[in-house]
Amino acid sequence: MKPTADSLILLFTLGVTTASAQSEVSAGVTAGAAKLSDTRSEQALTAIVQLQPRRWLTLSALPALVHASDHVSGRAVSSSGPGDLPLVAGAATAFPAAWAPSVGAALIVTLPVGDAACGLGAGETAVGANVAAGLSPTDRLHVWAGASRNVSGLATQSTLSAPRSTALRVDAGYDVAKRWRASASFAADVGQADSNQALSRMIGAGVVYAIAGPLTLVIDGSHGLTSSSPRWVLSLGVGTAFASTSLVSPTSPLERQQTSFASGVNRGAGSGKTGGCP
Repeated sequence: MKPTADSLILLFTLGVTTASAQSEVSAGVTAGAAKLSDTRSEQALTAIVQLQPRRWLTLSALPALVHASDHVSGRAVSSSGPGDLPLVAGAATAFPAAWAPSVGAALIVTLPVGDAACGLGAGETAVGANVAAGLSPTDRLHVWAGASRNVSGLATQSTLSAPRSTALRVDAGYDVAKRWRASASFAADVGQADSNQALSRMIGAGVVYAIAGPLTLVIDGSHGLTSSSPRWVLSLGVGTAFASTSLVSPTSPLERQQTSFASGVNRGAGSGKTGGCP
């Protein structure tokens, strides 16, 4: 593990220990399925446990159980088990100005919990970053833009994006009723492709329904726009926290899906090893 990652994990642990007694705690779970290519698919059950020690600060952990399947030499193979574990420290602030502008950033440390020999993890600690900004032109209309990328290692970038790319995203959401918000997203990878995964472009849509108080139901779907993009992704989540690394755009459909499929599957030392374990 690199010294930088060691320091970040220590700071995260100290922050959780210091803040847990005085923090708001929220949690949620998301089930999702993705058809990544003609041969590869992935299902994930991702939980989020989130502490909010300050109004502008959150500390989150996102454990996941993953089932990955592929075809190798004409033979169907699959692996199931825990994926790598993202730990997220996020900060955001809103400004008292017209259109309510907001900005935020998150630092992500992904621990190699998954078994890389089975393709369920990258086999190394990785560090990534996410930044976002948003505006609300009206009380009901909200728009956001964000970007994420690996800083070191390959595991923090979502399975839906090329691991060495920068993933860009723009979103819009509209509060159609008191309990309902509908959102749409567009995402594109820019920069360096990977030998195992080309750059992708996707569109997505989702709905958020406030069940009672902070308890919320979310349904998201997305579709690839190029032959190298994931074919489709569907996800369903419920809880008081979203599977998201962004405080600015937690109701972005593609942000939620990218975070739900971020367990280092088929990355780094685990690349091409789906079905490698008995």
